[in-house]
Amino acid sequence: MRKESFLAGLSIILYLSGHLALQWNLEPAISFFYVTSWWSYIILLDSLVSWRSGKPLFLNRSLPAVMIISCGYWCAFELVNLRIENWFYINVPHAVALRYAGYLLAYGTVIPAIGLTASIVSPLLGRIRIRPVAAPRSYPVRAISCGIALLLLTLIFPGYLFGLAWIFAIPLIDGVNYHAGHRSFMGDLERGEIGRLLGALASGLACGLLWEVWNSLSPVKWVYTVPFFEHMKLFEMPLPGYIGFPVFGVETIAFIDLFQSLRRKRTAFALTLCIALFITVISFVSIDAYTVFSRTTPVVQLSFLGRQSKEALIASGVRTNLTVDTRLLDPGEAQRMRLVNLRGLGYENYLKLEAHGITGVGDLSGVDETALSRVLAEKNLLRIHIYQSAARAH
Repeated sequence: MRKESFLAGLSIILYLSGHLALQWNLEPAISFFYVTSWWSYIILLDSLVSWRSGKPLFLNRSLPAVMIISCGYWCAFELVNLRIENWFYINVPHAVALRYAGYLLAYGTVIPAIGLTASIVSPLLGRIRIRPVAAPRSYPVRAISCGIALLLLTLIFPGYLFGLAWIFAIPLIDGVNYHAGHRSFMGDLERGEIGRLLGALASGLACGLLWEVWNSLSPVKWVYTVPFFEHMKLFEMPLPGYIGFPVFGVETIAFIDLFQSLRRKRTAFALTLCIALFITVISFVSIDAYTVFSRTTPVVQLSFLGRQSKEALIASGVRTNLTVDTRLLDPGEAQRMRLVNLRGLGYENYLKLEAHGITGVGDLSGVDETALSRVLAEKNLLRIHIYQSAARAH
């Protein structure tokens, strides 16, 4: 009981620390607000699980392996996003070590967060019975084939079928689980049990809401560029996108079923870790190259700031453009800084604009999307639209 109380207290302290860092603009802690929020949630829930069952679900010796697996699992979707381009990242730390640590700590929360939420929610739902479903003998082949087909359709028609990116893994993974005799949702339905499926759906939605709330508060965040739904948003997510969270919960629990089964087989588990690590490395490099739109820039490297302004900012504790108080700058510097920090535009993109005579938010609002696309060397017009809209609303 002492251990669980300590962990619960630690989670509260960690959560409050993240909010204080955000409130006081403390660098580099401010860049890890999203991470501290999620790990405080995970620690709190696992302390509850440990108090109830006598042992934690994830906060044990297997946590590093779970984080790698979780990271590899999410990074598979990051690789799909290279094709569908439904989100991008802004204001990520300029230092590679901090940036990659942030990726690992953030993506490493996916499996623990949904797994723990399901472990809390499912018992609350109780055993919900339905008429047993008779699965055809060909279910594994059909399910796996369906999953592969959905993935291929996503990659071939990303502009229209991007939503399938959040569906393909369900039949694919559940088909594998069913075929291998692992725990599966189809196996549950054959026994007339639907409670675990409902718990997975609820867990996905609950975690999805937290993802969006904490992402909206964080200066380091993702921004969605989902076709057709740019004007229908709650936080950063287009409203129809919330349908995807329960679905993601189901495929994540299905993956946890697979993962838990593989843990009992040393060779298979080691191979899974290696694959996850490989996907993670490839993904991190790809994210940096294609999905990250802006990085923070140290104050000393901001060319439009005078020496006096840089010294004043550094003396006040500011390290990067992320926490600059424009009241400490002269009017010309403040104008440029507002452009740098406009929706996480970033200093590197500012330099591209400056080379074409665009040095303020007002200048940006008057540039058409096609011209701005050429200036920023950005082909995704949905990204361009976000910055034009932000400039015009400023």
